[in-house]
Amino acid sequence: MKAELRLSILLLLSLMIIACGQSNPAPAPVAPTVATETPIAFPTEQVTATPLPTPTATPTPVPELRQLTSDGCCVMPAWSPDSKQVLFIDKPSNDAPSGVYAIDIASGPSRPPEMVGRVGIYSPDRSLAAFAEGSETIVEKISTGESWRIPNQGHAVEFAPDNQHLAWEIEAISGPYDQRQNDVYIANVEGKDAARVTRVFGGGLIGWLPKGLSLLFMGRPSLETHDSTLTVLDLRTNVAADLVTAERIAGVSISKNGTWIAYFISFNNDPARNGIWMQRTDGSEPKHVDLWGAYQWRDDSHLLVIPMRASADQPFEVREIDAESGTSRKLTDANVTPLNILNGDWRVSPDGKYIVFVNSGDRNLWLLKLP
Repeated sequence: MKAELRLSILLLLSLMIIACGQSNPAPAPVAPTVATETPIAFPTEQVTATPLPTPTATPTPVPELRQLTSDGCCVMPAWSPDSKQVLFIDKPSNDAPSGVYAIDIASGPSRPPEMVGRVGIYSPDRSLAAFAEGSETIVEKISTGESWRIPNQGHAVEFAPDNQHLAWEIEAISGPYDQRQNDVYIANVEGKDAARVTRVFGGGLIGWLPKGLSLLFMGRPSLETHDSTLTVLDLRTNVAADLVTAERIAGVSISKNGTWIAYFISFNNDPARNGIWMQRTDGSEPKHVDLWGAYQWRDDSHLLVIPMRASADQPFEVREIDAESGTSRKLTDANVTPLNILNGDWRVSPDGKYIVFVNSGDRNLWLLKLP
């Protein structure tokens, strides 16, 4: 989410989370630069990663799989906060408006999708939304229609879970990516008391942690530093905790309550550090995942992984990993419930009961009810 509120950025931020899988490591701290004062990095020791145990064979239940939409609709689905509707951006016909449409998972294709809002960036509970008006960012309270301008020159914002704060980043638009300066700002939801909280190079804002008032960001603390650092900054105490340091960290995903993160490290000089990792947001318990593929959090401590297939003509399967115990189980069997997911386009419902995905065969949205 960079620069101005272009449609693609609005779409990504209003609709949510990651697709194709990748890999990650163990902690090593580098303190970031903070607006008012340099935060104090928690003292950390090099932690030995705990590899996950080899999963044992257990019977795989048969989950429910059904079609939600027709006529090749649509891509990049998201969920309503109550997990009862699947949301997507559409323009169903030439005379229909473009906007966010919703389909009820109970009725499915028996009822046409209905428009539920403008294209914009929504708060987690969808009570607030940010829209682009020219070069300005306008925030609106959905229930009343009240709106106000954010003084950030039209940059995309990300709402905090408390609905009282928001963040944005201002990134240099030229030069090698790993050298681009990126300043992260926060303000209250009215846009007042704006302040820069950190500056990184070749990275930026990852998101808010669901509890408290903490930001997760990543990047090189300075141009003299070779590696990037993934950092949690507690805005109430102005204390930063550096979680992991490596040259290439990507695919950062925050669990439902912010207790865990998942990420991956790639092309590291130490091959043992490459792959997907789970780690607590206090910096402890990094665990290497013995799978490679796409991943998303089901809840606060269970990571869903769709492993890479042996060949392109094989269906996908879903596995679940318990971050606390490290145990793994298969949720779907490709021979029983074949999943054909297009371009890693799938989303887990907020209640963790469903996956919606774009079917590569008919380009429609399908619903998988998880065991």
